[in-house]
Amino acid sequence: MKIRQITRVSLYAAFIAVSVYLIPPIQIPSVQVPFTLQTMLIMLAGYLFVPKEAFLTVFIYVFIGAIGLPVFSGARGGLSVLLGPTGGFLFLFPLVSFFISFFKSKTKRKIYDLSIGGLVGILGLYLLAAIWLSVSLSLGYISALLSLLPFIPFDILKLLLAYLIYLKFPKDILSDQS
Repeated sequence: MKIRQITRVSLYAAFIAVSVYLIPPIQIPSVQVPFTLQTMLIMLAGYLFVPKEAFLTVFIYVFIGAIGLPVFSGARGGLSVLLGPTGGFLFLFPLVSFFISFFKSKTKRKIYDLSIGGLVGILGLYLLAAIWLSVSLSLGYISALLSLLPFIPFDILKLLLAYLIYLKFPKDILSDQS
């Protein structure tokens, strides 16, 4: 990787980490998963970066949280957070950003790119993270999945906001191919 890529990846990983402090987590009573900005920033990483950079950016964020730095929701860190109810989301975040980046259009086709973000960043994430949630809370899968429904309207808004931010970035800032 070039210095410019390393810098971009590192700065964005740090940005995800501090985003936890921008808006305090809002706990949803029905389930132990808070509303945060993380999902928006994970999807935005997928739009902004090439697949390898998108994955590394979010992987670094999850890694620094796993070793104990308080970068997860509620200013928490450590393996206990990864093994808790939100662990499925955290483990899947690097893959979500990778797949959004991998499948996004090269020409910023809005409907296509938003569909990819919705399918991977919301639907795919929720379907898979609900497995972890159901196991960690001893719920049935359908119950765990239904408990996540209140998050979907907010995540659709976060997806739209992430894409609007992406559209504002000049191409030469985002790639080393210029």
